[in-house]
Amino acid sequence: MRLHEVTERADFDRIAAMEEAIWSDNRGWLADSLEAERAVDPDAITIVVAEASAEVVCAAWVRFAAGTEFASLWGGGTLPAWRSRGIYRAIVAYRANLAATRGFRYLQVDASANSRPILERLGFVAVTTTTPYIWSPQSAS
Repeated sequence: MRLHEVTERADFDRIAAMEEAIWSDNRGWLADSLEAERAVDPDAITIVVAEASAEVVCAAWVRFAAGTEFASLWGGGTLPAWRSRGIYRAIVAYRANLAATRGFRYLQVDASANSRPILERLGFVAVTTTTPYIWSPQSAS
């Protein structure tokens, strides 16, 4: 298992393919989004993958909010066959260390119920919850 930072489009495509395998839907937009974010401000995001034999088995990123003490953790999806091996924990710790090294005092994570116990064992404290909504505007006909 190897954790490392990635910056190339080919890696973003591999991340999208891994996410598609997890969620069973099209995640091509994710590669576009990661590439666009890095193009605008490469210092504002660091993308990390966990690889086993050159296969991306987990991917996550950390966003650094300039002018604040906050960084946020995103992604973290892990292929089912690779879960319960400490990979998510390792990739959280890796990104938390990046944030601390850059002087960010606080981390924000919008995590699933499955991630919560792992995050709590790492010292995260839940301060609130979110409720996602989907809004579909009516077409003007």
